[in-house]
Parts: sequence; C-alpha cells; structure tokens
Amino acid sequence: MNANGQPTYPRNPTTMTTPSEAPAKRGTIANIRNRIFAGILFATPILATIWTFNFILNLTTAWFPRQNFERLSTFLNGYPMKLMILVLVITVFYLIGVMTFYFGKRLRLFIDNFFDTIPIVNRIYNFIKSFTNWIENRQDSIFDSVVLVRYPHANAYAIALVTAETPAIISDKILDEEGKPLECVNVFIATTPNPTSGFFLVYPKRDVIQTNMDVSTAMNLIISAGAVLPSDHPALAQIKR
Repeated sequence: MNANGQPTYPRNPTTMTTPSEAPAKRGTIANIRNRIFAGILFATPILATIWTFNFILNLTTAWFPRQNFERLSTFLNGYPMKLMILVLVITVFYLIGVMTFYFGKRLRLFIDNFFDTIPIVNRIYNFIKSFTNWIENRQDSIFDSVVLVRYPHANAYAIALVTAETPAIISDKILDEEGKPLECVNVFIATTPNPTSGFFLVYPKRDVIQTNMDVSTAMNLIISAGAVLPSDHPALAQIKR
C-alpha cells in the first residue's frame, strides 16, 4: 500500500520497455518500411510494362469477333488468340508500308482525294495527316540536342532541349551590342519530376552550352532530379564551353 492507504500493484515486467529497446524497435520498423519501399520500386516498372502491354493487346484485338472462336478465346484466357491477332495486325501494317513504298504517291493521292470529298471528315483527316507528316519528318525525336542555359538567373544552369532554330520573325528582334540580329534557338526546359510540363524559351546561340548528352540520358537526369546520372558521368565531363 502507498502512503495514502491505497493498494499498489506490481508492474508486469513483460510490458516494460527499457530505453535501449526503443531505438531497436524503431530501427526494425524502419528496415521493414525500407524493404517494402524497395520492393515497390523494383516491381513498379515490371507491373507497368505488363499493364501497358496488356492494354495495347486488348485495344488492338477488341474488334475481332472472338465469339466465333470459342475454344481459342477461352484457352489461357484468350491470350494466345490475342497474340495471333496482334501479329496479324502488325503484318497488315507492314503490307501497307510496302504498298506505300512502291505506290506511295498514287495511293496517297487517291486517299486524299477520297477524304476531301467528305464534309467534316476531311477536316479531321487533314489534321491527323498533318500531325503524322510532322512525326515522319522529325523521325527519331522532336529534340535536336541537349544544351545548358542560364536559368532561372545568371548564376544557375538548367538542362534544356533544343527543338528548332528560332524563325527570323522573332530572332530579328534580338540584337547584339552592335544592333545586329542574333542567331537564336528554341529550347524546352522540362520540370522535375514531370517532364511533360515545362517552359519554352528563346536563347541566342552564343549563350547556350552544347553537350554530348543524348536526349534519353537528359530526360532520366531531369526526372530523377539528378539522382540517376552520377556527377562523374562521361557525358557531363565532355561539356563544350
């Protein structure tokens, strides 16, 4: 009993935690959390790839009347049949490509004339055609090169992607010390970690620093906020000033 005459009960030794045990428990929880996070990072690209492939597979084979082939559509959840249809679609596109190679001008002229005669549809067709022509002319990438520019102030540099040379209607307004127009380039500065958004800027050619870095390496560097590419990477060591 205590001084007030109230009974006291002994503490359960199994529920007591010593000061040295608390950090150990916190360390164990942190290790478990880190392992789970590492597992998520490892599995994410694999699961995303499987999901993307499955989405494309379903998208390209949804038109096929699979109900007419019940055995194939039920075998292994229909995946062998979907793959066969996908191969068929790719083969059809290949044959169309061969036709355009040999009969490209005549075939395109015939199709253009056909769609031009259909109201409303001709606008949709011409818009999509101009977009595909632009992709065909650009070939590999819309970005020409990777450069460094001073941004957002004179003492900081940002990785920028050159999209094209600036047209004269704009560059003629950007003058040097003698009042002569400067040759300029259009650049895109992507944001981290979402490179689909960013800023379009115009820089004089003399103010950009050319690099030997390819576009994919630059995008990885931007997305990871500089974590993917080490500071001693050869691409960064070959900057031409």
